[in-house]
Parts: sequence; C-alpha cells; structure tokens
Amino acid sequence: MSEDEAWEAGRGIWKFKADRALSQDEAQIINTEGTVIAVARITGISKHGDRYALEGTLLRGDPRVGRPTPSPHLSRNPVTYI
Repeated sequence: MSEDEAWEAGRGIWKFKADRALSQDEAQIINTEGTVIAVARITGISKHGDRYALEGTLLRGDPRVGRPTPSPHLSRNPVTYI
C-alpha cells in the first residue's frame, strides 16, 4: 500500500472526538504490526453523519514511514491520541 493509499484509508471515516483530533498537529497511519505507513499534517476535519474524517497534507517520504511507531497503540479502537 502506498503512502497515499494508506492516508486515504486511515484518515476516516471514523467516530472520534473532533476537538481532540483538531488539537493534534499530525496524524500517523500505523499498520497492525506497529509500523508507520503514512504521516500527515492535520489541517481540519470533515463531518460525515455522526462520523468524521481527518483533512490534511500528506508528508510523503517522511523519515518515520517504514519504522516502528514510537507510541504503540494497544487498543482495538482504530483512533488514538498521543
């Protein structure tokens, strides 16, 4: 999966707390093994019924892509805040 595909799949549409998401500068899309597969700068959110999607600028080629995340996420919830 490319960084673009990972960002499109991971940025939404999810149930999450809009204010918490907007308080973050970046989003990392991480696979089930804990590897970062995309990084984006958050610029806003869009509403889709009772769910949201992140809006942002994909940081293609970010050096964190392909590396283990520094903040493992043990929850089954697909969205976490760090």
